[in-house]
Amino acid sequence: MPGFANWKDIFAMEYLQLYEEGYPVGDSAEPDFEAAYLPAALRQAADRSALTEADWEEAYGALWALRDHGIRAGFPFVEPDDFDAIIADAPAPPALQALSDEDYAERIKGAWYGRIGGVVLGKPLEIRADRKFIKRYLESLDAYPLDDWVPYHSPALDITLRCKPSTLGNIHYAEPDDDIHYTILGLMLLEEHGLGFSKLDVANNHLRNIPYHWLWSCTRQSYYHMVNLTEDRPVEEQIAEFPTKINPLREGINTAIRADFWGYIAPGDTRRAARIAHKEVTLNAVKNGVYSSMFVAGALSAALSQNPTVETILAGGLSVIPRRSRLAHIVREVREWYQQDQDWVAVCDRIYDKYGHLPFLHSLHNMAFVALSLIHGQLDYSKTITTAVMCGLDTDCTAGTAASIVGAAVGYEGLDRRWISPFNDHVKTVVAGFGHGSISGLVQRNIELWQRLRHQPLP
Repeated sequence: MPGFANWKDIFAMEYLQLYEEGYPVGDSAEPDFEAAYLPAALRQAADRSALTEADWEEAYGALWALRDHGIRAGFPFVEPDDFDAIIADAPAPPALQALSDEDYAERIKGAWYGRIGGVVLGKPLEIRADRKFIKRYLESLDAYPLDDWVPYHSPALDITLRCKPSTLGNIHYAEPDDDIHYTILGLMLLEEHGLGFSKLDVANNHLRNIPYHWLWSCTRQSYYHMVNLTEDRPVEEQIAEFPTKINPLREGINTAIRADFWGYIAPGDTRRAARIAHKEVTLNAVKNGVYSSMFVAGALSAALSQNPTVETILAGGLSVIPRRSRLAHIVREVREWYQQDQDWVAVCDRIYDKYGHLPFLHSLHNMAFVALSLIHGQLDYSKTITTAVMCGLDTDCTAGTAASIVGAAVGYEGLDRRWISPFNDHVKTVVAGFGHGSISGLVQRNIELWQRLRHQPLP
């Protein structure tokens, strides 16, 4: 069993992923089990549930071989992985004015506390729920529209949520969450290796600090490959294969939630932030997985400038991804839909209608919810994070990213204390090199690292 799933599930995930990337696997997002390229055992099976793991592995191999045929004719997107090719098709960055040291310290404090607040708000509802379910749950508790921490239990629906320490009346610290872990890991990576870190450094940072079952998506798969390295080839050569090696979630939202620190450390310079993000995220992602990380880094970099607006923040994100990518397209769609509808619910439902077939963990619809919450929220922290959670899907990821961006834009003093004070300045993690400690201590480490690296050129 290769990593996070069996061969049957990996075949299904890979089919959809290849279809979305534009490869000629079939005429729709649903697998065509009678396609001529598939093995006879699969095409002729009267009962596919009786097929063996070996059968599904053979089918996966036949499916994967279609990548050699290139992108199908008429596919409207152009999506390179090389940094220079990405930037060559990106718009120019917005004009940004640098922050003073004092302002940077205030804004980065807002980013850290803001991010953690958004993650904790979304954490109990990270249950693969859509907008309609979340509305129904909150309405059963007279808590819709959301304007406070999420209640833990609905007697009317007989539903109890996960993560009680992140629910209304039960929050005394920020409990462990992968979205918070990755931001701390980013800080630790640059503290140890500086801007010259390698992909091996990134992989070891995960391997040495996070238990396997605290990772998901493409990062769990690269972790799996790391512990299965062989001695017959150079390690770097094997690591270079991770983005596409049995990795059908290579465009997952997992990449975006690793991106915040790259924006934090490159305020007002979207291309610098994006280059750092690109070097880290290409460990285990391609195309829109890569772009989602670069977009978040660019948006945060733009937020960490003088007088940011939602438009300059989105422009900062778009300035580091290809115009002809699916991610750029969906951000532009969300912006246009909101201009037409002036209603976040209507736009949210449009996103589900067009992109709801994608996996729960996919970057595209989750990043669409981030863009929507920013546009609707207009740098109002409470409005932004509650909108992100009410949209559904990967709620701690989307709310955490949107919260980080708004926190960076408005600073710590711009955050409503009701989203901050329950943590008692304390965050718990499973990060071996950190454990638990103060949020203010993480902020101070961030500031000190930025002062050390701010003038260093990127390798």
